Amino acid sequence: MKRTGIAAACRALIVAAVVLVALAGAPSASAHAILQETTPGNDSVVQRSPPTVKLRFNEPVETAFGSIRVFDCAGKRVDSGKIARPDARSVSVALRGQLPPGSYTATWRVISADSHPVAGAFVFHVKAANKSGSCKQVFGKETPSSVDGLFKAARAIDFALLLLVAGGAAALAVVLRSAAIELRLRLYRLLAGLAAGLVVAALLCIVLQGAVAGGFGLREAFRWSTVDAVLQTRFGKAFLFQIGLAAATALVAFAAGRARNASFGPLVLVPAALLLPTVSDAGHARTSGTIAFVADVAHVAAASVWVGGLAFTVVALLRAGDDRWPLASRAVPLFSRLAVVSVATLILAGSLRGYEEVRAWHGLWDTTYGKLLLTKIALVLPLLGLGAYNNRYAVPRLRRQIASLAEQRRFLRAAGAELAIMAVIVGVTAVLVTEPPAKASIKPPKLFATTAPIGELEVNMVIEPARTGPNVIHLYFFTKAGVPANVDAAKLSATLPSENIGPLRFQLQKLVPSHYTVNGAVFPLPGDWQVTIEARRGEFQSLTQTVSVPIRKG
Repeated sequence: MKRTGIAAACRALIVAAVVLVALAGAPSASAHAILQETTPGNDSVVQRSPPTVKLRFNEPVETAFGSIRVFDCAGKRVDSGKIARPDARSVSVALRGQLPPGSYTATWRVISADSHPVAGAFVFHVKAANKSGSCKQVFGKETPSSVDGLFKAARAIDFALLLLVAGGAAALAVVLRSAAIELRLRLYRLLAGLAAGLVVAALLCIVLQGAVAGGFGLREAFRWSTVDAVLQTRFGKAFLFQIGLAAATALVAFAAGRARNASFGPLVLVPAALLLPTVSDAGHARTSGTIAFVADVAHVAAASVWVGGLAFTVVALLRAGDDRWPLASRAVPLFSRLAVVSVATLILAGSLRGYEEVRAWHGLWDTTYGKLLLTKIALVLPLLGLGAYNNRYAVPRLRRQIASLAEQRRFLRAAGAELAIMAVIVGVTAVLVTEPPAKASIKPPKLFATTAPIGELEVNMVIEPARTGPNVIHLYFFTKAGVPANVDAAKLSATLPSENIGPLRFQLQKLVPSHYTVNGAVFPLPGDWQVTIEARRGEFQSLTQTVSVPIRKG
């Protein structure tokens, strides 16, 4: 009986580990911040040399490893190299003196709120486009795919270890406090080893973040200058705190594991609990407001108690020997009550965070983030079923120590299955946090509408249905006071920098002097298109604006 139960549980643990590693390597997107506006506008013609080049994004960005570089047609840099921050969402660079007439390419790279790099390029012209029609191409660095894969794997391992450390500390303090002293000492030493592993994983995340953010190879990533630059970012500071707290957890747990009675073992809960906010602080939750941040921390805490608590409880039962089922009669009911609270917290906090990151029903099936979230929800359902079965049948009989041999085996198999499903959920979550939130990739399902300044006027642009394939586009020009403004001519073009597509030019039809439209404007691929509006008033006044338009798959 014992060998069969132990073998089943061990197989489940092995399967869980394999699935977790496999999911950690799943591919994902990395562009989360969206460029909303550039000054000068993309492919615009300005009559005077601009003093600066400015970019504005939809969320705060960081400039560690970041840059804005401006090149002339010969590939010579014409910017000062000094980045300025007008506000948290904007980045600019000054230009060196007056630019002569011609075409210029601006390349940029910044770090989005969730620590992922975002890069692109655009072209503007001073007085006129380059007459030769040929300019030297300038490309930014891209992160090597091997480094990107290593970074995703390191984040997955780091997340899994954090859940085990925080949940294991809670289990030792609450669920397993009645276990034999020898067993508790072994479990504290196991906890110390996991916390030490978390230190190594967090260090690796900092190093690899430098490589991913800067587009470097591994050799450059291990340079102190690169590591130091990461430590200046929000991601680096959060993971530095994680390293310190994980080291403190390891020391306290190791000391408890070496003591004769482990009386101060529960103190390990303090640094272990403080580990929880470090995950949320390194992602989108920190920039989404206090409620979102608190909900995310609660979500991680509940997951830790459920995942880490169950793992330590199962390991304790497997290592308890003859005391296995007496220990189960005391520990399993305690864990069951903790699990009920954890599930309620997960559902409440998870629903709030899911709404915060999706914001629209169609985002659940129109985006990779939404599909992963649906997968996570689908995996939770059988987990809830197993938990309900254990609460209804297994736990009461284990508490009264009347469970039969078959029921004991069934309980071990159910616990192993729960661990395997939890490992899959952890893996899906590890991939989920590397995906752009659905709200960054979707807009209302029927159309896209925005109003932007264009010179001394404002332009209202409506694109319907804002999907790949043919679209109807309307441009309405107004004064700042909201009165329709007449323009003599208007042009419209679109580029997709991520795929090097464009500019695509759309032939506008003038309905009235303040309203232009085009039918059948085709966007061939989904993505964040840069749509440039050019308008002319009189013979000399030229107006230009570029708007970022998310086009979904049709």
